[in-house]
Amino acid sequence: MSEKKPKWLQALEAQSWQAELIASGLAIYGSISLGNYLDYFSAWAVLRFDERTLNILVYMFIYVFAAHALLVVSFIAHLVLRILWAGILGLSSVFPMGVNTETDVYPDYFKEKLKKDYPDLSKYSLELDKMCSLIFSILCAMVIVLINISLWILIYLIISFLLLKFLPVGVVNFIGFVFIGVYFLIALIGTFMTQGKFKNAKISKKYGYGLVMTMSKFVYLIGNRSFNYITQTIRSNTTSKSFFFGMFAILMLSMFVTFPRFIKTMKMYKAESFANGSPDPSYSLQENYRDQISKEDIILEPFIQSELIKDEFLHLYLPRFKREQPVVDSLCGSYKWNDSIPKNENRVLRTGSRNKCANNYYTLFIDNEKAENLMYHYKSEFYNDRPGYEVFIPLDSIKSGHHVLKIETKYKVENRSYVRNIPFYKTK
Repeated sequence: MSEKKPKWLQALEAQSWQAELIASGLAIYGSISLGNYLDYFSAWAVLRFDERTLNILVYMFIYVFAAHALLVVSFIAHLVLRILWAGILGLSSVFPMGVNTETDVYPDYFKEKLKKDYPDLSKYSLELDKMCSLIFSILCAMVIVLINISLWILIYLIISFLLLKFLPVGVVNFIGFVFIGVYFLIALIGTFMTQGKFKNAKISKKYGYGLVMTMSKFVYLIGNRSFNYITQTIRSNTTSKSFFFGMFAILMLSMFVTFPRFIKTMKMYKAESFANGSPDPSYSLQENYRDQISKEDIILEPFIQSELIKDEFLHLYLPRFKREQPVVDSLCGSYKWNDSIPKNENRVLRTGSRNKCANNYYTLFIDNEKAENLMYHYKSEFYNDRPGYEVFIPLDSIKSGHHVLKIETKYKVENRSYVRNIPFYKTK
């Protein structure tokens, strides 16, 4: 028999809506602000990590973005329901009897059916109150699930990075698939032990609880106890069908809301999208023009000073990506650090090597005419503390009017080359 709750706790539970309203308002603002930081870090990772790492990180970000979308949608839904609840509560204080069966507005048969379908305002407000309180619990459980999935992807990335120092890529990937297979097998066994005709079997009684709880501790490294308190309480008070259907519906809702972000993230991270950026000469982005971007943005596209060019040159910035390094090394080789000379001299020589290699890696065209004799300048902090190249392209021989700067690199994926087109208009 459970202990009797203290009066202060009962009073707090009865007035929990006040804390929920404050929490929802703050959480909506905080969750929306959090999205900007997630976008920033997601874009930063594209510049800093190699191809294999990006192919794993993309899935971590998908679950993080889904958790964020779930936070925003749930907090907004909770706030809307609480406002509705407050309205119903106020209405019941004005008209405590609810639907008036003595009114002459409707005929008797209509009033009878109306009263049957909408019998009690206070009861409906209580239902809304319970629904609002339940939203927070379910929200926390689903966020714990998504965050832990992201955490395990990150752990796998770190472990695989260490294993790659001793084992080939194929072996490391195979170990990962075996690990995932064993996990799902154990999870499936645990599910069978608590469902259907197997839940009362001798083996289930002996190992079922221990297996399920051990798996829970292993899977949910963050928030395991909270997750079990929430899910086991809800599940034990509902049917298995409604419990799993509800969890699945919430997960699908979060995935649906985050779908546009999913597409954007896949385009940034996947090699095919990175290579095939803007094959159409008329295609351009706001990020292609410096006067249209803010200093807070992480730039993933090359850009010139403006769409309207008044100068006799193009000031082009080319962001440098870690994923491009293997191609660059295959063209020019990697700089060998010389311990017999000072560090500053090594840095100067390394920068000179990068500048020279840029001429082999990049090919620039203006209206399909190749730009010759260009000088590339590598800068470790060329824009927003991000590495890249700066190059000035003379326009003195080009007439005023519409033109297109075309950028090609030696980076290729399935015979697709990295191509970017930046349209501009020269005024004189």
